[in-house]
Amino acid sequence: MAPTVKALRLARLCLGLCLCVAPMLSMAQVVPQRVPFDRRASAELDRLVRDVCRRDIVVLGEDANHGGGRTLEIKVELVKRLVERCGFGGIVFESSMYAALDLERRLAQGDATEADIVDATGQLWFRAQEAQPLPPFLLQAARDGRLRIGGMDIQPVARPGRYTGSRLASELASVLDASRQAACAAEIQRHNRDAYDDAHPLDDAAQARLRACIDAVREAAAASGGDTALARMAEAYGRYLDMAMAGDGDVRERAMFDLLMWHRERWPPGTKLLVWCATVHGARALHNVAPAMRPMGADLHARFGRRAAVIGFTALSGAFGQGGENPPLRLREAPPLALEVRALEARASEEPGELGYLDAKRLARMGVASARPINYRSVHAADWSKILDGLLVLREERPITPVAR
Repeated sequence: MAPTVKALRLARLCLGLCLCVAPMLSMAQVVPQRVPFDRRASAELDRLVRDVCRRDIVVLGEDANHGGGRTLEIKVELVKRLVERCGFGGIVFESSMYAALDLERRLAQGDATEADIVDATGQLWFRAQEAQPLPPFLLQAARDGRLRIGGMDIQPVARPGRYTGSRLASELASVLDASRQAACAAEIQRHNRDAYDDAHPLDDAAQARLRACIDAVREAAAASGGDTALARMAEAYGRYLDMAMAGDGDVRERAMFDLLMWHRERWPPGTKLLVWCATVHGARALHNVAPAMRPMGADLHARFGRRAAVIGFTALSGAFGQGGENPPLRLREAPPLALEVRALEARASEEPGELGYLDAKRLARMGVASARPINYRSVHAADWSKILDGLLVLREERPITPVAR
């Protein structure tokens, strides 16, 4: 049976990211203000760094809505500290694996730029002012040979960037016979750019042509035995279609895990990895706190056990949002016994702080508690020590500040 257009459209929009289940309170206006890390906040980040410094893989999560500006600032700081102090030598983003492989080529050629870093590591994050210090840091560390950069998302149409929207189609089609190259390149390009219209609808026939082209590319790339990067891209694109046409988010989770392992296996032995993604993907399990799926983190922890750690983020108050036309959303007031309240009150007698770090032991001692580390839009009661290995609790979240264009 031919896949439905609706299933493909849904996957293109938000598969693996759309966890919106409850309306939120809109804010008329939020004026963002960057707040540097004070002594107490920096000490809490140091506690986290010491806790995970010896791990082989550390997942730095975030709210599924990807709209936490203060979270972004903290994640940027953690990446720097973990690379510089603990020797993490690889970072893999929930971003285009296709553009990341193009970045790898450009780094090898010596002509990579910060724009290539942004293209490969996620325009979703780097449209935010709070994340701007990271691209130059990543580029310099990569040029110095201290850091390798990868992507693990198989979606070619999730905020397509320069490479995905321009050169990916022709590169994939390059392994086909001359008689098919132009037609398949056009078919893939239309999909990558979401350039469907009345003359070129995304109907069953279009999906069948796209599927046939990608299957032919996969077969030709595998038979050539040459460019393993191209073969891996073709396989990833095929898995994306498997996901989109069946509406199955587990396909994406398994593909992200496989690509993470592929990066690890081809990078120098002993390379310690950072993973930048939404917490919902890195969680050890979801235990009914998110739509039913087996997250990538479940396979990660099954293979590595305590050698891997997933760090989540949550907030007691504030707002979140990605800017643009949509106004920020205010976090609902936390219940009196919520994890966020208890985590920050525990140290209030010493000195009020803007954030607190809960390691696995403290999470376990708190038992079942209401909290929102997976999705700022919804609160769930859970034993979070069975889902996360550590949790940063922010006193106040802020929406991201869009970069001026």
